[in-house]
Amino acid sequence: MSNGVWVYIVIIAVLALSVAVAFALVWRLRLKVRAQRNFLHDFIDAEYDTLRALAQNRPLSEKLSDICELVEHQVQDSFASVMIADSSLTVLNAEAVGGLPQAFRLALQNLSIADGVGACGTAAALGEPVIVADMYCDERFDSFVPLITQYNLRAAWSFPIFSAEKQLLGTFALYSKLARTPSISDMKLIDRSRELISLVITQHRDRVERERSEQHTLSLFDYNPEAVFTLDLEGHFMSLNAAAERLIEFKAEQMVGQPYDLVVLEEDKQRTREHFEATKRGEPQHYEIGVLNQRGQLQRIEITNMPIIINGEITGVHGIAKNVTQQREYEERLQILDRSVEASTNGVVISDARKKGFPVIYVNPAFSAITGYQAEEMLGRSCSMLQGPGTSLNATKKIADALREKREVRCTIRNYRKDGTPFWNELILSPVRDSHGEVTHYVGLQSDISARIAHEEKLAYQATHDVLTGLANRSSLETYLYESSLHETKLVYVLFIDLDGFKPVNDSLGHECGDHILQQTAQRLRAAIPEQDMLARFGGDEFVAVVQSITEPSDVVALVKTILAQFDAPFVYEDAEVTLSAAIGIASSDVPTSHPNELIQFADVAMYEAKRLGSGTYQWFSPELDLGTQQQLTLRTQLQEAITKQQFEVFYQPIVNNVGAVVAAEALVRWKHPEQGYISPVEFIPLAERTGQIVTIGRWVLEQACRDLSQLREHGVGQVSVNFSPMQFYRDDFLSSVEQAVRAYGVKPGQLVAEITENVLLRDTTASLAMMHKLRDLGIEIALDDFGTGFASLSYLNMIPAQKLKIDRIFVQDIHINSRNAAITRGVLTMAAELGMTVVAEGVETSDERDYLNNYACDFMQGYLFCKPLPIAELIDWLNHK
Repeated sequence: MSNGVWVYIVIIAVLALSVAVAFALVWRLRLKVRAQRNFLHDFIDAEYDTLRALAQNRPLSEKLSDICELVEHQVQDSFASVMIADSSLTVLNAEAVGGLPQAFRLALQNLSIADGVGACGTAAALGEPVIVADMYCDERFDSFVPLITQYNLRAAWSFPIFSAEKQLLGTFALYSKLARTPSISDMKLIDRSRELISLVITQHRDRVERERSEQHTLSLFDYNPEAVFTLDLEGHFMSLNAAAERLIEFKAEQMVGQPYDLVVLEEDKQRTREHFEATKRGEPQHYEIGVLNQRGQLQRIEITNMPIIINGEITGVHGIAKNVTQQREYEERLQILDRSVEASTNGVVISDARKKGFPVIYVNPAFSAITGYQAEEMLGRSCSMLQGPGTSLNATKKIADALREKREVRCTIRNYRKDGTPFWNELILSPVRDSHGEVTHYVGLQSDISARIAHEEKLAYQATHDVLTGLANRSSLETYLYESSLHETKLVYVLFIDLDGFKPVNDSLGHECGDHILQQTAQRLRAAIPEQDMLARFGGDEFVAVVQSITEPSDVVALVKTILAQFDAPFVYEDAEVTLSAAIGIASSDVPTSHPNELIQFADVAMYEAKRLGSGTYQWFSPELDLGTQQQLTLRTQLQEAITKQQFEVFYQPIVNNVGAVVAAEALVRWKHPEQGYISPVEFIPLAERTGQIVTIGRWVLEQACRDLSQLREHGVGQVSVNFSPMQFYRDDFLSSVEQAVRAYGVKPGQLVAEITENVLLRDTTASLAMMHKLRDLGIEIALDDFGTGFASLSYLNMIPAQKLKIDRIFVQDIHINSRNAAITRGVLTMAAELGMTVVAEGVETSDERDYLNNYACDFMQGYLFCKPLPIAELIDWLNHK
């Protein structure tokens, strides 16, 4: 091949190579431009994603990680991290680490903010960038060598991040595997990133604070124990919390949109609107109204209204409602309590238990009225100032012990008023404890019971003393005799003293004269009997002395003669002189007895023997005289057993009118002895009178008669008469026991008649007449029984509030042939008619007696002619077949 061809081929080859090189350069340039375009496109996408993330409510770490990744895209071979300072600005904690693993982030926790602690600790401490090209050459990284070696890092650039207020927020750092420093473009990117990180952190903290504030506000609304609500400017509910729902018992959804005053009490609505309008004008309001809940219950509510102001404009009303119903009720109770304490008739004193001496902090007017001390005189002082020489040491010790033991105490204590006069104080002292159980105060309740004590002393005196003579009574006598018997070595003598001829004098000259004579007799006897020995009025004109100061029988006889000599001088009453004598029976404790009271019975037996021997005599008791005493003692024991075992029955004897029709019945007690059968009332009634057992028997008869009354009325018996013993009349509980029986069995006025004898007037005429009037007030009629057989003056008929007179059997017997009985009966009938009283003749046994009584207009009769006393069942059978 010629040289020209080779030259041509060479030229062609060179041209082809040139074209190929040019094409390769162009292609490479195109690839580089395309790569730059792709990188720019990726960067723009990353920056867009980062900015979009900032606007979203994503976690702070994610937002900071996006920034880190964005920077890492722009600075080749770099790793970004963000550390945040704690609230105390003492340590840093890695929040985002970009392309580095999470292990690296965990290694950068609690990094101290201090000069010399790596790049970030130093930058945060100094507040300026720290740029280190090679960490291996900087001693500030000595402690971090293992970490940077593990991740093959060389360069570290750290920049402090500040808020707009120049407060340290944290650090932004870039790490590189190459030992180098940032370029100018790197620094521009880092500065923009720092601003962006500052904005993100500040925005995050603001959001957190805003959310905390919102949650705080929401908690104050939702969990507020008080009812909270908001209203729009039209006064409609916009919201209510749970407490408001509970208050009105409506759900929030039921009330939202409803007017504010929907639940307000009608009379409070206008005032509520006025307060609402004032709040709309920017004036906070506080007021109280009545509100009705869903059940219509009224509650007192304390309202506070405040304007809701947004951007200087009032947009609604905020309200807080407090239920003060219980508080108002409590205040009302306190006011009532305060007024009650002030108005109390009992003295009230309050003392401070926490101070020495328990000083007084309050007394009410009643305390001042009782003691004479005004409040200002007592405040700060102790109530012990009321004590004096007559105050019982036992009472003060009882109070002191209770105060020491912090417990309640009740006692009666003698205190002294301001003027020095004593009074009896019934004191109740109670501790007041606080919520922890500690005693803080004592409340004392005082009552002046001086009148009651005096009355009780009077009653106690009357219970143990005879009202007329002032001597000891039978009860005291028996107690004294029993106590005397306890001294077995000491001889005791009992003298039973009975006046001779007293009853005729009492009957002829009147009870006032008789009472005067008994009083003089008591004085004379008291003067004759040694002072240390007992003298008692046994009853009527009977006196008993218990002598222990004398041991020899001869000395006893001398004393008895001295006593009898007291009757030598006449008794003087006004212009009248009365001469009396006495009979005395003597019993000695050397006679065997089963009970000390038997000595009284023995002396009584001896006294009757003395009377038999003549006036002005005495007689010693001996077993030979006691012919009937043992029988009486046995009967008395059996009588008590009869009371216990209820061996009594009530028989009823009909009372008929003048045509023979049954209109009433008399209740008569019968004793059915389990062995002896029916025992005559003549045997046991006098014994029961002497022993006092008649009181229990009489009460039982009354209750049984009241119980039977309704059954008797069903069979035509409209009224029942019950006999009352004089001894019943003298008991304090007599009237209350009668009233209780009448009310318990529904006895109507006029259905019950109280039969009493003239003897009830012998002891205390005034009290007996007052008792009869009280019986009349209960609707009970009074019948004077056995009229004419006693010793009462006819003048008593003008005083006794009786509707009936009962003529005794002794005047009715053989009235048609006994002129004296006939004269007495006619006189009684005539007198009763003039006095407006009806008459019941007892013991009518013959038709002649009946006819005679009818001829002289006797109102009612009873006796065996008509019917003997019968048990109620037999009486009803008799009435049905009559």
